[in-house]
Amino acid sequence: MTMENDKCDNVIDFTAYKLRSFIEDLAASGYTDMANTMQNAHDRYVSGELTIVFVDGWPHAIDTKDIEENNMDT
Repeated sequence: MTMENDKCDNVIDFTAYKLRSFIEDLAASGYTDMANTMQNAHDRYVSGELTIVFVDGWPHAIDTKDIEENNMDT
């Protein structure tokens, strides 16, 4: 979650909402290992450790440290 999103308290964080939806669907379908992995990604996203992007509707995690390090190199 970025600082931009933190400042807009009237905006729903779609990424966190969508991840929760994936987690619930996976768990309901019996894919508990995948649901647990997705929960871990959700928790890390909310704490700012991961950036989540969606590609063709599926979440992809990017370690926030990698983004910061790449930005410092340029």
